[in-house]
Amino acid sequence: MAYNVVNLDALLPRENFDVEAPQVSLNRDNTISLATLQNSFFTQSLRKPDFQRETAHWSPTKVFDLVRAFLDADLIPAVIMWQSGPFVFVIDGAHRLSALLAWIYDDYGDKVRSLRYFDNNIPADQLRVADRTRKIINKEIGSFDTYRAALEKPREDLSETMRKRLANLSTHSLTAQWVLSNDPKVAEDSFFKINQAASPIDPTESRIIKARHSANALAARAITRAGGGHRYWRNFTQETRESIEEAGKDLYRALYEPPMDEGYVKSLDVPVAGRGYNQLPFVFDFVNLANAQKITDSTAKRAVKESLPPDMDGNQTRNYLRRVKEMTDRITGHGTKSLGLHPLVYTYNRSGTFQPVSFFAMAKLLEQWERDGMLEQFTHYRGRLEDYLLNHREGPSSIVHRKGSGQRSLPWMIDYIELVLDGLASGLSDEAITAEFDKMPEWQFINERRGPSANGDSEPGAAFSRNTKSAAIIDSLRTARRCAICNGFLHRNAVHIDHEQEKANGGTAEFRNAQPAHPFCDSTYKRWLKGLGADWGPSPFSYERAYG
Repeated sequence: MAYNVVNLDALLPRENFDVEAPQVSLNRDNTISLATLQNSFFTQSLRKPDFQRETAHWSPTKVFDLVRAFLDADLIPAVIMWQSGPFVFVIDGAHRLSALLAWIYDDYGDKVRSLRYFDNNIPADQLRVADRTRKIINKEIGSFDTYRAALEKPREDLSETMRKRLANLSTHSLTAQWVLSNDPKVAEDSFFKINQAASPIDPTESRIIKARHSANALAARAITRAGGGHRYWRNFTQETRESIEEAGKDLYRALYEPPMDEGYVKSLDVPVAGRGYNQLPFVFDFVNLANAQKITDSTAKRAVKESLPPDMDGNQTRNYLRRVKEMTDRITGHGTKSLGLHPLVYTYNRSGTFQPVSFFAMAKLLEQWERDGMLEQFTHYRGRLEDYLLNHREGPSSIVHRKGSGQRSLPWMIDYIELVLDGLASGLSDEAITAEFDKMPEWQFINERRGPSANGDSEPGAAFSRNTKSAAIIDSLRTARRCAICNGFLHRNAVHIDHEQEKANGGTAEFRNAQPAHPFCDSTYKRWLKGLGADWGPSPFSYERAYG
């Protein structure tokens, strides 16, 4: 996903094309001047169709270029509009209008309108990009307030460039073209034809747009925007709306907090699902995985024609979110079922890049192991598994490189984890497990590719690359605090303080009796180990099953 993009989605609100309202007489001018955009009546009538993709696809430079082009009276493509009732829908040109409005309001995704639109929940990446955009524009061309203040100054005190631009602002305008049909279907078809021809929409995004009222899309949007942004669920009952928004907030926090540092991994405290900015395709895939929906995932490069039926009352969306929460709660959080998987072990590669397929593989495995009563057995070998994964970070990267991303790699990633566990349960050393992979023709590739390079530039005096910096931080995980019960690594989002000597046996609340542990280890594995660990029979992770 692109992270260096400006989120201007709050500048033009969305509205349903099918809104029933009496037609209002509007002056359908063929031009949109700066004075028109400053006119609150006109601006308040502007809407994006609810099927319009998010206005979050332009880089800071592209936003700057648009504002500069307007100031310099350069050619800007026409904006295409359609009126329905009191609203003027922007069929094409939402980014262009939003960039100008962002300049007028000094809101590049981080100020009053955006804060209100996103319920004060703005990802760190969005804030950083907004600040970067503002700095570029203010330095290179100046803020809107700068131009407004310049109008009060004597002409001789202004630079030649400023004089020209002030003149342009009073005379230059965008060209507006109008869809004349009154049929919403004609206007919607116009949107897809225009956007597919000029700037193709990502297949997954197009699917979500067209199925925007399905439980799959509604749940994904609720999570991605932490229950904020445009309320696609606003026609449901108040109780249902509140339930969806609360679930979205909780899941966003679980998946994306603490926020990811910019540039490279600077701390072991990383979010379990990568950066939280612009992640709709990943979340859409996660919703479908958690709900066992056999739907083509976001890595498909072709258009998908699967039909996703609308959720009429919101109950299916609530159920979808509940199942996503169940799957998430096994991975992270302070609930008693949480395994507290450390993301730098399981879901990031050597250079600190989040790997969705690794996340999905562990989510499916935990679900399967819970169903089969095997979470305790997994925990029994967990410490050694994590050491193996740290020492063989090329494994998951090799699978993605050889088999492809998404569904193409998922079964291989699942088998890889289980094969390593099989070897550990059979008493094999790490070296012996690696050697077993080399004996199987279909797995020999696993030790060939060494994953993303962490070596950087070996020339004298060279600066460290971002990959190398990330790798150095990730490698420090080896000396990080481990669970006192299973010896797996601890992540800040999933830590219990366990009584080493249980309270029931007279354990005190003194510091010397406190030990950090995973929630599942504290609540379940510790007791299982005491009751059954001494004689629990053969491991379900079987060498014979794995290697024949």
